[in-house]
Amino acid sequence: MGHVIVRLMGGLGNQMFQYATGLALARRLKVPLLLDREFLDSRPPGMNWTARSLELDVFKAPLHFATRDMVKHARRELESIWRRRVDRLLPGLFSKRCYLQQGTGYDPGLLHCEAPIHIEGFWQNERYFKHLAEELRTEIFVPRALVEGQNAELLASIRASNCASIHVRRGDYVSNTDSNRYHGVCSPDHYIKAAEELFREQGVEHFFLFSDEPDWVKADLPLPYPHTIVSHNSGRNSHWDLHLMRHCKHHIIANSSFSWWGAWLNADPRKVVIAPVQWFQGSATPASEILPPEWIAR
Repeated sequence: MGHVIVRLMGGLGNQMFQYATGLALARRLKVPLLLDREFLDSRPPGMNWTARSLELDVFKAPLHFATRDMVKHARRELESIWRRRVDRLLPGLFSKRCYLQQGTGYDPGLLHCEAPIHIEGFWQNERYFKHLAEELRTEIFVPRALVEGQNAELLASIRASNCASIHVRRGDYVSNTDSNRYHGVCSPDHYIKAAEELFREQGVEHFFLFSDEPDWVKADLPLPYPHTIVSHNSGRNSHWDLHLMRHCKHHIIANSSFSWWGAWLNADPRKVVIAPVQWFQGSATPASEILPPEWIAR
């Protein structure tokens, strides 16, 4: 029986992209979706990336995992020098069991994959799964637990006001040299100018700020409008920030997959989303390859 195996890499936002893309491909091919968590679970000596763990289990998304043997069998063509040379000289001679995303923008090559297939990439574009938008928003990426306590109070305030979320991504974008060189960080000016635009043009009356470094936001992001810094959700509870963000009327996002999903999960067609014009500091891929066309890049 055929299947689609998708490799999970990165934090929650990246895992959501990978799951959504894998699900869309599995649905097209009418086969099961299996998750490869080997990269997440590995901790090789000298690793220069941020260690991550499985985070998708906070959602109602059905999770089924590939065995180690299934993953090894699917990926062995990547380890064969002979196979790589033949594929380069005579593309299409052999059917592929493993597909690596080409570049960081939208990759139409995924549409030609057939089961069984193992896919690896970050798949940061809604075109892979836009036709599943309603299901992803209402059934898949929905918290398993009920919203309670401080999050329930904040959610009530968010729903009762014309508000906007601001997500500030720092963490390893700042502390890790390689991540900083590749991703870069948005300046305070990006957030302040976008907030001014939403205040002036959309009548936003309150801003809810979310960040992996709330202390930095408090000290270094002087927002001149009524605002609340949400700082109590971290670690395994960080998905509650995502849940709160999606219920805001409008969004100001960072060059972050977590930011992206906080805005995309909001299904209101009247929302305004302001994003940074440069998504990757160390890549020529334009933000237009990552952002839905109706979002604003500044």
